[in-house]
Amino acid sequence: MEIKLHANATTTPRVRRYLQQSDKSDRELAKELGISVSTVRRWRIRQDVEDQKSTPRNVHKVMRQEQINLALWLRTHFVLPLDELITYVNDGMGQAISRASLDRMLKKGNMVHMNILGTRVLKGKKALNSGLHCGTLKLRYRRLNLLPQDDGQLHLLWLEEQVSGYLCIAIFQGISAQLVVNWLNEIQPSLPAAIQSLETENKTLFLESVFEEHPLQQWCSQQNLNLSYFDVENEASIRLEIPFSTLIPAAQNLTVAEFLSSVILHHNAHWPQKKLGGLTPAEFWRQNSHL
Repeated sequence: MEIKLHANATTTPRVRRYLQQSDKSDRELAKELGISVSTVRRWRIRQDVEDQKSTPRNVHKVMRQEQINLALWLRTHFVLPLDELITYVNDGMGQAISRASLDRMLKKGNMVHMNILGTRVLKGKKALNSGLHCGTLKLRYRRLNLLPQDDGQLHLLWLEEQVSGYLCIAIFQGISAQLVVNWLNEIQPSLPAAIQSLETENKTLFLESVFEEHPLQQWCSQQNLNLSYFDVENEASIRLEIPFSTLIPAAQNLTVAEFLSSVILHHNAHWPQKKLGGLTPAEFWRQNSHL
């Protein structure tokens, strides 16, 4: 009978069966057969003695163009290496795809190289080494135009700590400057560390008004925070022509607000990032807030 072994195999089926039936310790067997202890342990817990197939077990789905666009945006904005981006796509979006397939999609989309991207948007350790400090938050607003089944027009507030990438996101049916202040008051006690300064888009909702009664200006003054403005190139609203659950399979049976709350919780507290030294955004901001 012809036996086909993996090219890097260090044992034969006969040896593997011997390992499974032996009463000797792992180290004794490793020394006797001239193989590593990890090889001994691997075959002792297996029920068979055949090499497993090297082909993928699952047939990975093809991502829609809208999903690819979202993955490209996540990589660009959060400066995510491939190993971290696959977590956001598989676990966050609920889109099953292999690492190799995602890598091919990024290359096909002419995604900039991570070395170049990292110099454009400094995050984590690189940001600290360049002289940036934790505690500067950027506040953004976008109008969401969704399908009627996804509640139609919604309003998105988005707060991001610039060094750690810690996020706060909220969805509202309506929007006003006072609502923004109320939201800031609500989330402030739950932040990992104190806000040092606030930057926001130079647009109507946050614009430095001709009078001194603007709610956001008043709030920053009360909190003794520096308020500054930045211009954005594209202030267009976000329009989705497909159901939200089609774009995000993980959002099945969830509202947009419920899904965002869940994924942001995982982003902040459960998904460590390489650029943050293996810490989550919440841990990184908390540990480096004194710098």
